[in-house]
Amino acid sequence: MHFFSSFFKKTNKQTNAIKQNDIDRTYTTEEVAIHFNISKKTVEEILLDLTWIKEDKLPTDEGIKVGAILKDDNTLLWKESILENEIFITKINNKINKLIFALSQNFAKQKNNSSEYAYIA
Repeated sequence: MHFFSSFFKKTNKQTNAIKQNDIDRTYTTEEVAIHFNISKKTVEEILLDLTWIKEDKLPTDEGIKVGAILKDDNTLLWKESILENEIFITKINNKINKLIFALSQNFAKQKNNSSEYAYIA
């Protein structure tokens, strides 16, 4: 009897998980930014670069294909699938890598300049 009750509990949990996945959660651009730990401005730049939004931050046809939803009050939402979109994630990683490289170059210049002054003094 115990075996069957635990079996049905697991089955019910799986059914509930499937029902929750059927409801596609949506995210604002700010929530997408928070998810990736980057600024909203950076997300918007990437979305513009991918031509998923226009300059006025309204979705393009391409943006709608990848999950953009424009609500009646002009709120732009994104389907949860954007969080796993390989093209989007690659663009984010490229942007972060460029920033890290620029910061490391700046740090190297500052380090070189400070050591030059140390020798002069």
